[in-house]
Amino acid sequence: MTARKRVVEVAHKRTAPTVQAIRVRVMTDEDPDTSYFDEDEFADRRAEFERGDFTFVGVRAEAEVAIEGVIQTLTSGGLWGIESDSDESYIEDVALEEYDALREILKAVGVSTREVPVGDKKMIKPLIKWEA
Repeated sequence: MTARKRVVEVAHKRTAPTVQAIRVRVMTDEDPDTSYFDEDEFADRRAEFERGDFTFVGVRAEAEVAIEGVIQTLTSGGLWGIESDSDESYIEDVALEEYDALREILKAVGVSTREVPVGDKKMIKPLIKWEA
């Protein structure tokens, strides 16, 4: 009996995904939950909202990542229903939390942590882009 030769395809080495850009977007919340306005203590806030004094926004972090030569957009889950006139430091806190969530996603797909440093308030501020 002669031995059969087996042909095995050699796996090619994949290149690690690379980050092209990271941003944190503050976007209009198109479907905010305003049910808390139904409570009596929020009557003034409801009136401000109805006058257009503020809107609601969502904050999420996004990364453009090259994976096997294809640019993909990966995002954090985002936090929505934030009043647009919230204190700037609160928006920065949320932005940092979303950046940290995105960083975990990027690590999970194989992006080097050297490409995505640990976030802090100083580095997050320039990444925030208001679109609302």
